[in-house]
Amino acid sequence: MLQPRTGRADECSVKPRALLCEGDPALRTRLGDLLRAHGWQASEARTAADAVDLAVSLHPDLVVLDIEFAGLSGLESIPRVRAGWPRARVVALSGTGQGVELCLGVGACALVATSDLARLDEVLCGLEVGVAACAAA
Repeated sequence: MLQPRTGRADECSVKPRALLCEGDPALRTRLGDLLRAHGWQASEARTAADAVDLAVSLHPDLVVLDIEFAGLSGLESIPRVRAGWPRARVVALSGTGQGVELCLGVGACALVATSDLARLDEVLCGLEVGVAACAAA
């Protein structure tokens, strides 16, 4: 079981902001719980297009984005998120964990398979301690 971590959010008066974009409601809940356990203030989007709009208006520190959407895909939305709010770090989610080079090439800092939430836990821990945790999974 993934354990809550202490870190960046405990040391700051303002929680870092995360935007979570996942189409599956059950997985979105699990991911949101994980983000909050790490001290992130988590907002949610249900589509990649919504994520682009919310990234521009919310200015999140982190965007966790499923790349497998119909219509505007998460992969296509990564450069749009980065163009709208360049300071956001984007962690791409994939059911298969495939496509690391594609995701990194369009501006994601990591790719995590949705079946490997322990890897997302590691990425979040690295972000909390200021390590350049954004690397290929």
